[in-house]
Amino acid sequence: MYPVVLSRRAHRTQRDLPAEDARRVADALVRLQRDPRTMGVIKLTGLRIAEYRLQVGNYRILFDIDDEASVVEVLDIRRRSEGAYR
Repeated sequence: MYPVVLSRRAHRTQRDLPAEDARRVADALVRLQRDPRTMGVIKLTGLRIAEYRLQVGNYRILFDIDDEASVVEVLDIRRRSEGAYR
């Protein structure tokens, strides 16, 4: 199990999501906790934002995996239409 640590920005975004979207994101975070390379996780290339992303509806969870410390660090949760990869 990898503990999931949310950055301040990711925590704020999750808190402000509509209820249904917040539930779906929370479910995705539990999946990441069990297996950080679960189905649907994509390794990003050429971006400095994060190493990985997971699509949850219209939202993208951007995160890094630290295998040495066994931690998943969620850097941001962004809506796709808001330029998730910029």
